[in-house]
Amino acid sequence: MKLVIQTFKAPDQWVNSPPGLGDFVRGACHLFEALHGSGIGLRIDVSQTGFADYIEQDASIFHVGEKDRIAHAEEYFVDHMALRDRLVAFLQSNETELYVCTNLGGWNRLTLPDHTREFIKKFYRFVPEIERRNAQALQNIEYEVLSVRCGDRYYSDDRRLCSNPAVEVPKIMPPLCSIIEESILPGARSPVVVTCDSHELKCDLVQRYGLKMLPHRSQHGALGNALPVAMDLCMLKNSKINYHVNTWATWWSGFSHYTSVIFRIPSVNFRAPHFAREEISASGLFTAERPRQLAAPR
Repeated sequence: MKLVIQTFKAPDQWVNSPPGLGDFVRGACHLFEALHGSGIGLRIDVSQTGFADYIEQDASIFHVGEKDRIAHAEEYFVDHMALRDRLVAFLQSNETELYVCTNLGGWNRLTLPDHTREFIKKFYRFVPEIERRNAQALQNIEYEVLSVRCGDRYYSDDRRLCSNPAVEVPKIMPPLCSIIEESILPGARSPVVVTCDSHELKCDLVQRYGLKMLPHRSQHGALGNALPVAMDLCMLKNSKINYHVNTWATWWSGFSHYTSVIFRIPSVNFRAPHFAREEISASGLFTAERPRQLAAPR
């Protein structure tokens, strides 16, 4: 059987900017959907990342390829039609394996076919140690998750709340506090756990609102320290509802939203610049409110 391998490269091997795990999962979902019934199988190769150590290695989804082939995997992050043309050429060729990495698929998909969901769920079969760590940190409670995305500049280990607090904090905090106070906490039926790409902001929200958190610095990629990524994804897949606030861009999160779609978890998204509440039910029903009136800076 011909195989397409969705590949996550080692840190120094990327031609383009590396994808986050949410982009990577989204691409895997839509590759599987595109290849279904074609006679081409899909496998996932994260063997060059630490993330592989935290997932049960099911041979029906995971692949361990040659390092050189992984390093030279074709990247398709913008021109998805080029990827589709490449898949057609692969089907008609004598090649047996095609290594790619892509974020194929719409960020705002509301549902996925059951066969796609069942395939990609295997990517979330974390080793018992991850489940144990999360259960211990969250005290085995039912919970809801608030994921706050501030932007890629928050990913370095020495990051602070922002590079220029006098300018940036007034932009982030008023809509974020308004969302938490008006749209999340009043309707929450379980304790809310917060994750954020700014560790300082995560700690601030825990202190300000009494939220819960996992103690690590959250990350979204598979470059370097992958343990926090595995723990956050595991937390999201076991949540009762997932909220996502994107303070810097206009898309829903592959990390949060696609995990919700895969496991049929209700999710609510708030996107810059208007932060309207966009709610997706477990069955994929979409409802949205009008853009909110932003509070004055505090």
